[in-house]
Amino acid sequence: MKFFPSILILMASLPLASGQEKLSEIDRDLLLERLKQIQETSDSKVQSRFGAAMTAFKEAMASDANANDLYLKCIEKVRFEDEAKKATEFREWKRRHKDRTDGVGFRRALRFQLNWIVLTLEAAQKPKDLSAMGSKGQGVIEAILKDADVLKDHQRLLREDAMDSVFATAYGVNGVGPGSWPSSPLDITNIYEVMVLPPLRSRENLSALRQGWLKRIEHEGLILESWTNEGSDGKDRKPAFEKWLINGRHELTWLMEVDLFNHGDEKKAAIRMLEHLKVNLNHESAPKWIKQFTSLVKGESLSTEQ
Repeated sequence: MKFFPSILILMASLPLASGQEKLSEIDRDLLLERLKQIQETSDSKVQSRFGAAMTAFKEAMASDANANDLYLKCIEKVRFEDEAKKATEFREWKRRHKDRTDGVGFRRALRFQLNWIVLTLEAAQKPKDLSAMGSKGQGVIEAILKDADVLKDHQRLLREDAMDSVFATAYGVNGVGPGSWPSSPLDITNIYEVMVLPPLRSRENLSALRQGWLKRIEHEGLILESWTNEGSDGKDRKPAFEKWLINGRHELTWLMEVDLFNHGDEKKAAIRMLEHLKVNLNHESAPKWIKQFTSLVKGESLSTEQ
């Protein structure tokens, strides 16, 4: 078990009588009061750190140049100053990486990463009220798709855990965020499963729930269509996207209907599921779908997890 040094100091300073082994009521009250003070001081420091980080990140999000400037400052702090490396080593690093850091696509990707960190910090402050974040999550995906051509060579950065980035590390907020929170702006599955769909899962929101699923399917397809490579023969084919059209798209469509069935749209969803099975009876997941459909009709609820 770990003890805070400050607690040990507090205990040593307690006015205990010589040879006394048990805490008196006064001792207990004093310890708890001082512990409360320590917690309040710690909370204040955390809020101050959050505030400084939010201010810096929002300013850097304002432009590609600002994002790159903050990135370089964070790199210098985390990888050089904190490791006691020489300033000349950082200058050499900047020289070697100049082509990358000067690129429009890289700088734009940094802005999206910063945007996601800001959303994560906002969610961390209100972990029980994420229902209002869905539209923001969808908005980030839409913005990335609009810049797909510029960002094409920087997918890896956009898929990295934003709270493990050099930005988050430099400002001491790495690892912050609700447990199931999407790790990056391209974590589309979790953006929808954590942010977008949960508040729509009710009988009163069936239309919105269906639209949310359709948007998820659209987004997953557009990302693949925009960023997978062409066929090896040089023709305008994208194998990963074609595979998704054959398999992944139909799987998501089935999951959508199961979700709608489970939340009140039983008759219409069941009819659509039968049609889906009829059209895709040779799909690799068809046997599984048939079992699930049978269970649903018999009154057994199923999860929409993939």
